[in-house]
Amino acid sequence: MKIAVISTVPGSPWAGSEELWYQTSLKCLEEGHQVMASIFEVNSKCKQLDNFKNKGGLIVYRKRFKNGRIHVLKHKYISAFKKIFDWKPDAIILSLGNMNNLILYPDLARHINQNATAKVVMISLFNSDNTCLDSGSRMILTGFCNKTDHFVFVSHHNYILTERQLALKLKNVSIFSSPVSYLDSYNQLPWPDDNPVLQMACVARLDVLHKGHDVLLESLSSNKWKQRAWKLNIYGNGEDKTYINELINMYGLTDKVVFGGFVSDTREIWKENHMLVMASRAEGLSLAVLEAMICGRICVVTDVGGHGEVIEDSVSGFLSEAAMPKYFEAALERAWDMQPQFKQIANQAHLSALKVFSEKPIEKMAEIVLT
Repeated sequence: MKIAVISTVPGSPWAGSEELWYQTSLKCLEEGHQVMASIFEVNSKCKQLDNFKNKGGLIVYRKRFKNGRIHVLKHKYISAFKKIFDWKPDAIILSLGNMNNLILYPDLARHINQNATAKVVMISLFNSDNTCLDSGSRMILTGFCNKTDHFVFVSHHNYILTERQLALKLKNVSIFSSPVSYLDSYNQLPWPDDNPVLQMACVARLDVLHKGHDVLLESLSSNKWKQRAWKLNIYGNGEDKTYINELINMYGLTDKVVFGGFVSDTREIWKENHMLVMASRAEGLSLAVLEAMICGRICVVTDVGGHGEVIEDSVSGFLSEAAMPKYFEAALERAWDMQPQFKQIANQAHLSALKVFSEKPIEKMAEIVLT
C-alpha cells in the first residue's frame, strides 16, 4: 500500500506531536508498505527524519509561510502537494497541528476532492476553546470532514469541541494519545530525594500565547513564593525567549528561574526535577505532561484539552481551572502544601500514564490506516 502523510505541524526541526504519524509510518514501512511524507522545510538536522529516510520513507518538503492570506491566494492556482498526489497514494494521513490549518490549503482540498479512491484519515492534535469559526471557515472544514473516512483525536475534549465548533456530528472517530518518543521503557524514575529545593520544570516550546509562560511567572511572583525554596527550569526553544526573559526580570525572579534549552530525551530532565508546571491556554493532550507522569513526576497544569482526562486533582496531579494567575497560583499552592504526599501522587501519575499507553496508539493507528 502507498501511504501519504501530510503534516501541518510547524515544529522545527521536530515537534513531539509528530510522533504519531512518524512511529506509525515506521511500522508500516517495516511491514512492506511505502510511505511518502509532505512536511515543512527544516532548518537543522533531525534524527527522526533521518531515521524515516533510512527506513525507506520518502519526504517532500514544503516552504514555510508567514502570511496566510497570501499563501491561500497563491495556492488557489498552484499546488504544494502535486508531487505527493501524483504518486497516487492509497491512503492519506492528515496530521494536523490544528484542524483550522486546513483553511489555508485550497490546493489540498482540490486534490482530495479529485482523489476519490484514497482513504483519508485525519489526526487532530490540538484545539482551543477560544476558537469560534465564521461560516466560510466552517464550510471549508466541513468539506474536508465529509471526505474523511476516519478521525483520530488525542483527547475526548478536543473531539467534543470540534463537533461544537463545526456544528457537525463526526462519524468513525477514535480517541487515543500520541506515543511518547521513548518507547524502549515506561519505567518510573527514582525520586530525586537528594535535592531539598523544589525543582520545577516548564517543558514546552517558548510560545507564550499557547504555553502560558506569562501566567506561570506571574503566579510565582508574589513575596510569599519568592521566600520559598524552589527553582524553575524553563526548557525548550522558541521565538518568545526574549519576552520570557523580560518577564523574569520584571517580576524579580532572576535568582529563581533559569533557561535549560532544548533536551531531546526528557528523561534527563526528570532525573533532576520534581514537578512539571505548565499554564497552557489550550492543548490536545500534552506529551510533556504524559512524559512527566510516566517518569513519576508531579504535574501542575491547566485543565485544558485532555489534561483532566488523565489527571485527578490532588490525587495524580494538580489542575488549574484556567490559565489565569489566581487559578494557577491556587493549584501551585495545593501542590506546595501536599509535598509530604508527593511520592504517593507521583506513583498515581505513573499508573495513570501507563493506562494511556496500554492502549497501544501506534498499533491502533496502523490498523486504521491499513484496513
